[in-house]
Amino acid sequence: MNKKILLLSATVLLVINSCNNSPVAPPEDQPGRRDYTWTVDTVNYPNSINRLWGSSPSDLWAVGPAGNLSKTIWHYDGEKWSTDGIFRLISATSIFGFSKYNVFIGTHGGQIWHFDENGWKEITALSKDGNSNIGFENIWGESLNNFYVFGAYPDDRGYFNNSVIAHYNSSNNWTMLSTDGLKGTVEHLYRNLYYDKIYIQAMDIGGGEYYDSTIIYEYYNGKYNKIYSSVWAKGLQSDISLINGEVYFILGNKIAKRVNNQFQTFLEVDNPNFYQRIWGRNSKDIFFSMTDGLVHYNGTDMKYLFRLERPSNYILQAALFENEVFFLVIDYPNNLNLIYHGKIEKGG
Repeated sequence: MNKKILLLSATVLLVINSCNNSPVAPPEDQPGRRDYTWTVDTVNYPNSINRLWGSSPSDLWAVGPAGNLSKTIWHYDGEKWSTDGIFRLISATSIFGFSKYNVFIGTHGGQIWHFDENGWKEITALSKDGNSNIGFENIWGESLNNFYVFGAYPDDRGYFNNSVIAHYNSSNNWTMLSTDGLKGTVEHLYRNLYYDKIYIQAMDIGGGEYYDSTIIYEYYNGKYNKIYSSVWAKGLQSDISLINGEVYFILGNKIAKRVNNQFQTFLEVDNPNFYQRIWGRNSKDIFFSMTDGLVHYNGTDMKYLFRLERPSNYILQAALFENEVFFLVIDYPNNLNLIYHGKIEKGG
């Protein structure tokens, strides 16, 4: 990858790849299967693993912030999890890729790392408003030539509330985008394929002066419009998830879609253990994070796929493939990172 990095003006608008504002009809969805066989692996890292991504069930990556700098990056080859043991000055906070040899890591410190056939290397270090203390919370994009890294840098009180979004394009240029109108750590950014709008979820850290809050924005025609906010507390949290090209909104116990600038309830979750996290392949194949396990929705009903051993465990991340699924579970009291691996037999 070319090492030349160009940081452009902060007034650039987010890229939307279509000029057609008419909605595109989503495909007909099929109910997801539930006959998984489950195994559990432990990733032996002294800190919590916080991000998971993979190109296939035999090529997964997991990363965590600085703890042991020779074990911040883990890989699964279809049989076992391992780390290469190379010492790197990196506090990995996000990971996303487009193929086996095109994977990117964002760090706490503004660095971006890239993995190819030759291994991992730092390709750039970004800053905004003269501040390089950026925590890149997440990465998302539709292609190798069009993706975003995002997070925040500290405000005057030291909390990461100054929003940051950087865009990478096909010319090997990094563009630091304007975030006027945003506040908080940008945790998710997705484009809704069917309505051609970008949605952003940010966490505004109160720091004891007021409640931590989640804010959801819609980006359209060069403006960030706040469309929802909630207190960051169990049962009240909000979030967004991209499922089969469509953005789903988790608004407390309701799952909604955004149609004609209005929220339309897709599903209400009556289980009080719902922890406002969902992942899915389509509208009839969705996984729900619960404080006591993992629940699946198949378009008709909801059913537990597994129960967590301890009430303090927490399902943090997921990687979904056609016949296999992986869920990152954090066991905080025992300082364990657990990977729940579910597999169904093909054609069964």
